[in-house]
Amino acid sequence: MTDPQIPVFDASSEFHQNLGLLKVAETAMRQHGDVVMIRASDSRQMLLMTGTDSIRYWKNHQGQFQTELGDIASNAGTTRILIGDALERPENAAIWDASRAGLAEVNAQWDSWAHDSLIHATEALVADLARSAGAPVDLRPICSLWAVRALCPALFGRALPDPEMVEGLMQIEQFYFAMSTLDAEATATPEALEEFKIARGFLDRAVHAGLAQNGADAPNVLTTMNRCLPPDLSAAERVDFLRPTLGRLLLEKLNIDGLGLLWTLTHLAQSPDLVEDMADELAGCADLRHAPDPQTPLCYAVIQEAQRLYPELPFIYRITSKEMKVQGYQVAPRTTILFAPWLVHRDARYWEAPNRFDGRRFLTPPEDRSSYLPFGIGPRVRNRTQFLQHQLSVAVRAVVSQFQMQLAPDCKRGNLRPILRSTLAPRGAVPVSFHARGARAETESRAL
Repeated sequence: MTDPQIPVFDASSEFHQNLGLLKVAETAMRQHGDVVMIRASDSRQMLLMTGTDSIRYWKNHQGQFQTELGDIASNAGTTRILIGDALERPENAAIWDASRAGLAEVNAQWDSWAHDSLIHATEALVADLARSAGAPVDLRPICSLWAVRALCPALFGRALPDPEMVEGLMQIEQFYFAMSTLDAEATATPEALEEFKIARGFLDRAVHAGLAQNGADAPNVLTTMNRCLPPDLSAAERVDFLRPTLGRLLLEKLNIDGLGLLWTLTHLAQSPDLVEDMADELAGCADLRHAPDPQTPLCYAVIQEAQRLYPELPFIYRITSKEMKVQGYQVAPRTTILFAPWLVHRDARYWEAPNRFDGRRFLTPPEDRSSYLPFGIGPRVRNRTQFLQHQLSVAVRAVVSQFQMQLAPDCKRGNLRPILRSTLAPRGAVPVSFHARGARAETESRAL
């Protein structure tokens, strides 16, 4: 008996290209099930594998799903193009050895540097919200700025101004989006893309500025790594050798556009009773800055629920390293695989009322942990998950302990629908008003 043929969903039309990959994947799954080949063009196709059976297969056979090889438009492939390969060239082996020594020092100091950046960013966030004096403010720029302040000082120290860092990170996202939508022929020379030139130019400016403005003993990654490099390097060589480490850490540790915080606050602004219960929980916590996340379980559950609805990686590329059989289908080696946490997280087979925000849902862990993967799977992913969830815990606890919040009545409901592309950004402004705890009651009392 011959193996069944994998069903094919044709997404090569201009309509499907404009629809966005996640919407295409959702439509393909509904028509054909958990395993379906999506034909994006005559030269590019990918195998969508969704459902928990596929996720468990991935977990149990991680060696068969490569991250660095194959499709140039994968997240890993795009990252390699953006940061360059100077450290990996054989002629630079001595530089690589020196950089490894620098990384050992970075790893020893990272938690302290990152925590300091996070605390300063969160203090600035609270101050910005207090200055709004209850007037609605758009969460998009506020959360994006918090994300940059919470990470970039630990990486670059004093470098580019915060707004320029925000803009540069948006340019990097545009490069990733361009790489995810072009066919193989168009991405054969990615360095020729205007999006690449702009994104690489931003990274190089940030490194140059950090080298110029930081003192020799500044507590950050750039300065530490730079001390390990030979003193006789040219400025361009120095940037080439620093960019891979800084770029990779930036992309691994960044809460992209502050979207994790944005979506959490967006739902809290529509859940006043939940916010008050969180505030009651926080009132019993002596040190919100350093408390372990499980010490405030409701706050932690709210963050996990927001990440279920809006995973950091709504879809994940992998490449098969060998022939395999999945759910009865034969899959050839070097097939591009598309896993879609967005679809698994909103699948009624695994979640009750999956499209509803329930801040208490994660007070009880999910029965099937394969149904929850906001950052993917693997040891590195666990570290990233812990890092980003802790960032969000500190920020959310600070905001909830200081403010009551409300979504502006005139906020367009369409704005709260995410754009289903490489990141789940809102479609428009998200205006929320923040009132200092007790301030509204005092105002109403005086009015009476």
